[in-house]
Amino acid sequence: MPETDKPRGFTTDKGQRHGWFRSQRTLPAWLDHFNGPDLKILFRCWVAAWVASLLMFIGPALHKIGIATFFGALLLYIVPPGGILYVYLLASLSLLFGMCLGWAWGLLTMKAALAARPESQTQALLQQLQQQAIIQAQQTGQSPSAVAQELVHDGFLLDARITVVFYVLICLFVYVVSRIRVANPKFVLVQLFSIIVADLFLLFGPTVPSFTPLLARVLVEPGAIGIGLGVACCLLFFPQSTSYACLAQIEQLVRLAESPLRCTRARFARQDVSLQELQAERSQIIAGYKAIGPALAFLPLDLSRGRWGPDDLKDLHQTLRQAMVTGLALLDFHIARITSDQKLERLRAHAGEQSDHPDEKHRRQVGRRQLQESEGLLDALKNPDQGAIHSQTLDALQDSTADLLDSCSRSVDLISQSLHTINSTRWVRRRRAETQIKELIEQVQSERACLGESRATSGTETTEQLLRCHSDLFGADGSLKSPEQLGPHALRGLVIGMVVEERIIGFAEAIEAALDHLLRLLRTRTANRWWLPFRLQYWIRWVINSRQAVPISELTTDQGATDPDEADEQAREAYRQLRVSRGQPPVTRRRSRPVKFLVGLYKWVANPGGMYALRMVVVTIACAIPASLPHTAGFYYREKGIWGLITAQTTMMVYMADLTFSMVLRAIGTVLGGVMAMVAWYIGSGNGPGNAYGMAAITAAMTVVLMWWRLFLPPTFSVAAIMSGATFILVVGFSYDDGHIQQYGLPGRGYAAFWKRLVSVLLGFVAAFVVQLFPRPPSTTRHVCKTLSNTVRTLSDHYALLLSHWGRTDLENPVGAVADKISLGIAETLLALGGPIGLLKFEMSLGPFDQRGLATTKTLCQAMNQALSRLLMLSTTLPLEFQQRLMLTVGLLDQHVIGDIMAVLGIIEQALTSGLPLPEKLPTPLIGRCYESWDARHLTVQLTATRIREENYRRYCVAVSSYLRFLSTIDDLVLVLKGTLGESHIIDRWQNDTPV
Repeated sequence: MPETDKPRGFTTDKGQRHGWFRSQRTLPAWLDHFNGPDLKILFRCWVAAWVASLLMFIGPALHKIGIATFFGALLLYIVPPGGILYVYLLASLSLLFGMCLGWAWGLLTMKAALAARPESQTQALLQQLQQQAIIQAQQTGQSPSAVAQELVHDGFLLDARITVVFYVLICLFVYVVSRIRVANPKFVLVQLFSIIVADLFLLFGPTVPSFTPLLARVLVEPGAIGIGLGVACCLLFFPQSTSYACLAQIEQLVRLAESPLRCTRARFARQDVSLQELQAERSQIIAGYKAIGPALAFLPLDLSRGRWGPDDLKDLHQTLRQAMVTGLALLDFHIARITSDQKLERLRAHAGEQSDHPDEKHRRQVGRRQLQESEGLLDALKNPDQGAIHSQTLDALQDSTADLLDSCSRSVDLISQSLHTINSTRWVRRRRAETQIKELIEQVQSERACLGESRATSGTETTEQLLRCHSDLFGADGSLKSPEQLGPHALRGLVIGMVVEERIIGFAEAIEAALDHLLRLLRTRTANRWWLPFRLQYWIRWVINSRQAVPISELTTDQGATDPDEADEQAREAYRQLRVSRGQPPVTRRRSRPVKFLVGLYKWVANPGGMYALRMVVVTIACAIPASLPHTAGFYYREKGIWGLITAQTTMMVYMADLTFSMVLRAIGTVLGGVMAMVAWYIGSGNGPGNAYGMAAITAAMTVVLMWWRLFLPPTFSVAAIMSGATFILVVGFSYDDGHIQQYGLPGRGYAAFWKRLVSVLLGFVAAFVVQLFPRPPSTTRHVCKTLSNTVRTLSDHYALLLSHWGRTDLENPVGAVADKISLGIAETLLALGGPIGLLKFEMSLGPFDQRGLATTKTLCQAMNQALSRLLMLSTTLPLEFQQRLMLTVGLLDQHVIGDIMAVLGIIEQALTSGLPLPEKLPTPLIGRCYESWDARHLTVQLTATRIREENYRRYCVAVSSYLRFLSTIDDLVLVLKGTLGESHIIDRWQNDTPV
């Protein structure tokens, strides 16, 4: 299928960044989409939504489809055809499957419910209905059929037996599909629309006189038409394949690799770099990598034409992933150094306050003892991964790495250009494409040779210049001078320089590997071909696997639905692959099978997914019960109580902060969509029943704005955009129906329709909020704290795994592959917490934790994970000699040090779970104890210039740096938790910091 000429977000201006990066922004991000690819997507979605809206204003279509003709356009606001055809098909077919599933269950329910009342009673009621309709028709002048319809909707045929069956079976259905939705995010649309269709049977099924198999047709038929329009627009207007979109996203990710290089040049040139900017760029790189996941997972299910197939793109993505990891390591180095400088400034300020105000208030400051012990230590002993680099070292690094950094930048640009060329020549003539590919091969070969030469030269020159800068540390024979001749920690600058050199060279090696892989693909894949989705088994696995990426995740604001205990069990499985015990269960008496069954059943029902499903059932009953009472059924039908029911059901979330945020977004979207609908109605129709031409014209203009919001607002605000589009089309659709269809219970026109919509939505919010509060609000804060506590526990296991493998060659299973899997799992868990932590501002919590403290804790856990991950990788690649050297230098396997670290990590884990204060006296700062232990052993560094020139020595410096950063991060985490939770077990036996 044909592709668009450029990937979304791509720009050819050299002064701008690509993809997520732009150096100059003149408009907000959601407005900055005036480019070809985005406007093409907007046009495609606008055409689909507008044509679906036109069906409301065409008389024959309106009378044929029914009063819910607008539902097709509404679905296009929920799932717009803005992306890949097959992804849209997946979303739309799952939506349609959910509607059909609800329809099928509704029919079974109706059949069972109507069987609960004897046929003779049913016939008697129908005769009474007919007689009553005739009497009222004579009194009012209406037709008997219209009066009979009103009586039916007013609850004339209600029967308690039928109503009970409807409620039991529909609520069972709601519970089951809600459990499925929490267990597997792919079924979010199935759950949403199956419940909407089931609501029709719940509300109107008990009132109908007989079995009505076409009851759900009023929604399913226009929904299917809307889906068909979306598919047609995907095929007719600028179609894209998954392969094309995936390769475009990979290209954007490659362009983001320039960020660490740019930051490194700025730091070497002593330019001020904002910590917030670096952290934002780091987050954007990770988000870019994560954004590829859904398309990559969907790749084998796609039909595409191109040179590279699904396996080629996956291998390329895996190769570029290593480049991203090494680039992030370089960026993390600069972030850590800036953070260290800020930390030292705070310590100096604290020391000044202590000396200026030696009063009781400052003596009782939380974390005072640890801060006092850290002041002198961190001022004199900076972490090699975070310390300040001497001016001469900076100059040496800038001179010796300039060519290598420039070569890396050219290589990154060449890789992105190559990917763009491959992606844009899918339908180009064969000869022209072959000419472009030959030129690319020559360029890649030339740049690959240049990069390899620059890396080799830079590695030698950087080491030599670092040695010249620190020549005063070595004697005439090249050996390190004695400790008496050197100042304290004189090797700090040299070690830092070696760490930076290793990070830059590691990044260059990853770029070389990417160039080699790209060269192989260019040489072996010589022609475009069709790639067909023949792997049916992959389809089934993809649907069933709840952890596989889903391309429609932005349709829900439910950010934290993953149960922390399930993620913890995944970590256990990774450790089982290494035959390392994660922990032995406590010795308890054996439970009987009935007790085990009851305990397991309780846990299954009471977990977050179970409570969410139960709340869905409760809110369904609470909002639907007025429709089943004879005195309120007519009012409920006329005032469109179904809107309130659907609002309450769709607003329900697993956690409280998600629900609050969802309510805010939905309220804003409802008001905006309603105001736009009233403006459109009165412009297009005035005070009349609705002018088809005027409404078609104004709807075209309004659809552009609404679809722009739906496509280009950040994913967090997608719910508001959906609600604005849904409210707009509901108000316009029912307003037009009021003047062109004879139907009992229409909500009115313009303002009247909007007012009923707004009131019903607000009542749905109230119902959802009340149900969410009882019996206990599902706190997002508790969820985040439990997840962080489990993460700290996993990091403790990670640390134990490091100790088990460091310096050993007799182990059967290498730790590298599984360690990488564990580290990635922790990183994904922490990354997924970003959304829930961001929503904590919308949650009223009585606990001690706040948003800032938990965000800092998450960041520190990320730093610990990175440090341990590097150490675990080095445990399999660093020569045994250097591993033993590290053990002696920092006391890695010292039993007392291990005990201190494990004790502190255990206290942190418990504090995150319980929220209780930490003891005042802990074995912190751990980094200080590390240096004290080294001094106590009176070890002398045996080092020569020849040893420094070895490649493995640079990696040894990285190991030292990573271990010290691990210790320093634990110290910081203790201070953060003490600042949040306070201190306990105060020992008041010190005066002026000296024991009495």
